[in-house]
Formats: sequence, C-alpha cells, structure tokens
Amino acid sequence: MKILWINDEASFVSSVETYIYQIVQELSKTYDVDNFLLYDVRNRADIDFINAFSFATIMANIKEQIDIIKPDIIYIHQVDNIELMRAISETDVPVVAFIHNHKHFCLREHKYTLLTNQTCTKAVGLGCYSCIGFINKSNSFPYLSINRMSDIKIAQKILKKFDHIVVGSEYMKNHLVMHGFENERLSNIKLFSQPLKHYNNDTSSRNIRHFLFVGELVSGKGVDTLLDAFKKLKHNDIFLDICGDGEERNEFEERVKRLGISNIVRFHGKLNSKRIENFYSNAYAVVIPSRTPEIYNLEGLEAMKFAKAVIASDVGGIREWLKEDENGITVPSNDSKKLASALKFALDNPQKIKKMGQNGFEFYKQNFKPNQHCEEIHNLFNSIILKEPCTV
Repeated sequence: MKILWINDEASFVSSVETYIYQIVQELSKTYDVDNFLLYDVRNRADIDFINAFSFATIMANIKEQIDIIKPDIIYIHQVDNIELMRAISETDVPVVAFIHNHKHFCLREHKYTLLTNQTCTKAVGLGCYSCIGFINKSNSFPYLSINRMSDIKIAQKILKKFDHIVVGSEYMKNHLVMHGFENERLSNIKLFSQPLKHYNNDTSSRNIRHFLFVGELVSGKGVDTLLDAFKKLKHNDIFLDICGDGEERNEFEERVKRLGISNIVRFHGKLNSKRIENFYSNAYAVVIPSRTPEIYNLEGLEAMKFAKAVIASDVGGIREWLKEDENGITVPSNDSKKLASALKFALDNPQKIKKMGQNGFEFYKQNFKPNQHCEEIHNLFNSIILKEPCTV
C-alpha cells in the first residue's frame, strides 16, 4: 500500500505532527506500506520527521505530483489552502482526512465565546457573528482579518467530497453529523500514546505535591481558570508546573504575579519529550482546565500512561477516556471555584488519587496502544481502496 500524507508542516510543531510521525513509523514497521509526504514550501522541514517517510518533498503542482507518486490512498491532515484541498478532492485517488480541530466548524476556530468564555457546542451559523470572535489580528494593515461564514461553508463542502473522514472522538463525529456529514463516511478511531520503556512511579518520599499542566498557553486551554483556582487553595505543600508555550504566556505570568502565587507556580516553556516525561513522572495529578471542547486531548492519555489521576473540564471528548471517580474528576469549564474544590479533594485524598492513577494506567494499556490505532487505520484504508463496506 502506498500512502500519500499531506500536511502543511514537516516538523514537530504540534501534536498533529507527533501523531503523523508515530503512526508512519508504526505502519512501516507492521505492514507492507510506503509512506510519502507533501508539505508546504513555506515551512521548515525537520530531518528526523521527514526521514520517517520513504520520500518527502514540498507541495508544488499537486495534481501532477499525485500522478507521479501514484498513491493508493491520500491521507490529508492540516492544510490551510482551500484551493489545494479542492484540487485534492478532484483527484481519482481515494482521499481520507483527519479532522484535528474546529477550524472549519467555528468562525473563531476555538469553539468558545469571545466575551463570556463559555464553551460552545452549537453548529456554526449566522448566529456566530454575534460572538465577535470572527475578527482576528493580522500582521499587515489594517492589522485585522475577518473569518467569513462563506469560507467555512466552502471548506465543509470540500471535506464532504472526500471519501472518508477520521476523527479521534465520538464527540467530534457527532459534531460533524450535526454539520451535515454522512455518518457512514465517518470513523472514530481512538488515538494513542507510545508506551514507556522504563517508568518509576514511586512518589512516596516527596513532600511537595506537584500538579501539572501541559499544553499551549492560550485562553482556550483555561490556564487563567487554573491560576484562579490555585489562588483559592490554602495548602503549603503544593506546586503548579506549567509546561508549554503560547501567545498568552506573558499575560498568564503577569496574572500569577497579581494573584500573589509566584512562589508556587512555575512556567517551564516548551520542552523536549524527555523533560516532559520527567514532569509527568513527578506529578501528583494532571490538570486539563480547557474551555475549548477538546476533540480528545492527548495530554490525558499521557497522564494515564504515567498512572496519574486527571482533573479536567467536562468538555468535548474528555469523558470518552476520563471515567468519573475511576481515573479522574471532571468539573465545569470556566469555574475556578469548583476546580479549586476538586484540587482540594485531590490533596485531601492521596490514596484515592493514587488509585485513580492506577486505574488510568490499566485503561491506557487496554485501549490506547499504537498498534490498536494502526490496525484500524490500515483496515480502513484497505476497505476504501478495495471499495468494501467500512466497519470502523
């Protein structure tokens, strides 16, 4: 099987590229597969990333490139160019797209209201203009750009021409059906996290309990809610580690100073995988305070892999892996008071939190290994190539 992967980036920019890199390796190792990559000329290519493929090059004349490569199937991920997506949809080769975010299902892409920060679960429509979030910053005069409903409708129309759509949660599958996508052409395939080679979970000798946040430092991830919740805690032996970077990092750092919690909160920036593993290992529990509906949230899988309980906002696909009181605790998004109560419960019940982490680890082993995802993807591609009914 020859798979042509199409993605704007060819380096480890986000979890999307990590997913692509890992599944390409797994497919190559397990099946008779050749993987080819086309990426945007404007983006830097990482040598480790592109070496995972049999061949990788920039996107030029996409139709000619498809004719030359002659793939059995095209697997498209994050591509901003609508005309490029249209050209791909017109090829005779079967096309599968993975929907990683809400870009084509929300005028402001983040799926929460601009003025009130309320999580949104509605289908995109004319009412979305009242959110005002369709007005965005731009690098050129007049330094504003407008997201238009017509562009979203065009993108959705093109996506509906593809042979199949893959999503990572039942939440997102239902969201696409709400936007008029055919259920029969959608597959929810659970994501995965690579197993650890070695892991020591002995935290019994640690006096300070570290809560951990990992993710992009933007409002949609709810970092402000988490900081406000920490301000409400009256414990002396706690710490909050924030791993990640983003355009609102400076604002969050200033918020920490205003709240007077600089002594218990540290921003560590964007870290390599080894250093991130150390933070997961040392964590007392992992916190996911998102207001954006999480399509799945890979940080939750990472937490379970490290046998850590998760305290998360009840948004998007979170409940598809977080089982209440079994491997974690859910709270309403944007509610710092209830989040603080959940954090206090965690601090007051260390044995319960440890048991949640152990339950999460067992759940991870049963459901979120790379070979499971890889097998479903391979079977899906085979069924599409052979024009057989899809059972995924």
